[in-house]
Amino acid sequence: MNPPGKAARGITRMKTPSRKAGIIKPGLAGLALFALASIAAAGLNMVMFRGHQNGKVTGFDRLDVSLFQAQPQESFFYTEIWFHEMQFKDLNMIVIVNIQLHNWGLKKRNADTFITVSSPELGLRLNKDSHKAGTVRIDPQGFGVTTGRHRIELAGDQYRVRYQGDDIQADLVYHPLTGSYQQGDGQIVFGDTGDFVMHNFPIPWARITGTLTVRGKTYNLDGVGSMNHDRQVLSPLRYMSRWRAFWFYTEDATIGMVRASAPDLNGVWSQRLLVADPGRLLFASHEYQLEELDPGPGPNHGPVPLPRRFRVEAVAGDDYLRGEIRVTAVPEAKNILAEYPLLFRKLAAAVIDEAWSYRFWCDYTFELRLDGRTRPISGSGTGNFVDLGRRK
Repeated sequence: MNPPGKAARGITRMKTPSRKAGIIKPGLAGLALFALASIAAAGLNMVMFRGHQNGKVTGFDRLDVSLFQAQPQESFFYTEIWFHEMQFKDLNMIVIVNIQLHNWGLKKRNADTFITVSSPELGLRLNKDSHKAGTVRIDPQGFGVTTGRHRIELAGDQYRVRYQGDDIQADLVYHPLTGSYQQGDGQIVFGDTGDFVMHNFPIPWARITGTLTVRGKTYNLDGVGSMNHDRQVLSPLRYMSRWRAFWFYTEDATIGMVRASAPDLNGVWSQRLLVADPGRLLFASHEYQLEELDPGPGPNHGPVPLPRRFRVEAVAGDDYLRGEIRVTAVPEAKNILAEYPLLFRKLAAAVIDEAWSYRFWCDYTFELRLDGRTRPISGSGTGNFVDLGRRK
């Protein structure tokens, strides 16, 4: 096991996902699990994370470059996102960097990028750029994506984010603390249309160092964070407009949870939960329970109520993760559709209400039971609550 602050060793190259009938089907080589199992959402002809087994995780002790790599599609509805969440607790600062490739436009291979910074000193700062085809480059080997002046890349066992916006510039290095992970085949497939969404965790947990400059003032940063990689061919009619996400990091453990849904899924959620030690993944679940408690008025006059407390339970045989989360501060409240390209916003607005996002700090207390042993995991972290609503 690697001690905190040391990078997970090495990079393994698993079989690159192949394409067939418009759906990406990653090989299962190197996934030393799972019995072939799937969850079919009743009446929806939807299969989620085929092959994934809830509970104890073994292996996955290295970075997997295939989970980083871009897989562009020809569909007009193709979207691919590298989502970076970062916490710098000494400054009470949250930094989000989103790199998004898509085909929404007269030509394919376009991109949108944004960075948000929130802290008591700065308030909420946002820088957003759009990039036309010809200014987007995907490295043919390894992993690297350049969009205009911005770039993300994997070099050895370090991952770098360079964002050069007009008002905000960042040069940040991820030092991964555990290996990459994917739940089963990573896919949610809609059998009625062939639409799909793919989710994975190239970097579930990392120490992050570097610099951030906001309107000429530079901050030296040292914190923690993660990177998720999502890819989809999905009509705006199935836009995943409801999200719950939590990112928790202590000195000796991390817990990450993401769940998403759409209006036509009738309350069915795609879910990802992961627990890890430094250098070792421990527990994962796609069938956990999340209870939302103590709803209060939406911050910043947002039309969606925000729960102030959450209860979590993930059980797999005798092993489990149970705990509670309490919201302590909400530095960000906004209409998330405003961050998407104009054409997508118009298509989405025709079929759904506004999607409001609340990003918050929270305290958490969990109990993890694994192999007959129980341990507490507690601290402070961040969360994101996104749901539908419209201003009156």
